[in-house]
Amino acid sequence: MPEAVKVMRKYISISLLLVISLLTACSEQYNIMGNSSVDNYDGNVLYLKVMTADNVPCAYDSSEVVHGKFGFEGNVDTVCMAQIWMGSNSLLPIVLESGDIQISFTDTEQTVRGGNLNERLYKFLNENARLQNEIQNNTQSLARLIMMGSSPSTHLQIEQRNEDLQEKLDKLWTGFISDNSDNVLGPIYFMEYTAQYFYPVITPQIEKILKHAPESFLRNPDVQGYVRDARFNMRLMQGDY
Repeated sequence: MPEAVKVMRKYISISLLLVISLLTACSEQYNIMGNSSVDNYDGNVLYLKVMTADNVPCAYDSSEVVHGKFGFEGNVDTVCMAQIWMGSNSLLPIVLESGDIQISFTDTEQTVRGGNLNERLYKFLNENARLQNEIQNNTQSLARLIMMGSSPSTHLQIEQRNEDLQEKLDKLWTGFISDNSDNVLGPIYFMEYTAQYFYPVITPQIEKILKHAPESFLRNPDVQGYVRDARFNMRLMQGDY
């Protein structure tokens, strides 16, 4: 074989290896390490599922829990939301993003650490749970006080406290959506937030989110669909049809 041909083949082989390496490097690599102290998790298979375009959870990866340990690893082309399932039960949401992510299951809590978006998500979810619990406890306290025949002034104090907490909760949600309107979390939790309404509407809070949101958020199919229906409903209520 001529020497020039050998050199050319060697050059092509090296070039192909470099291209493959670059493509691999560009892929998002996730490494999820999990621990569980929940007895009935051992021996069960956990599934990492992502949503299809039709909003159907599809298995992306799986791992058996062995002596309280499990894990998922691989490449993902784009950062996306996923959930960890056991059987027909969704255990927790997680963002599939590059880097190391640690998950812990106990009988009383679930924790996720690692990854910028996961850290944001679970800071939000923990604060949301705290406020929801406080509102629920206040509501139960008010019911007990009413049954005991306490003074109306006491009821008003608790009701005012609940109104303040509801306002904090609303600001938590709208702030989280706005702060993450440029990534996968924004559209998903926008749809969660708007699910509280019986039908699509544009409230001042939603209008503020939309006003400052980037084009990528506004072009999201779910967000687009909601806004279209909400604008139509608002015109109906104003008598424009």
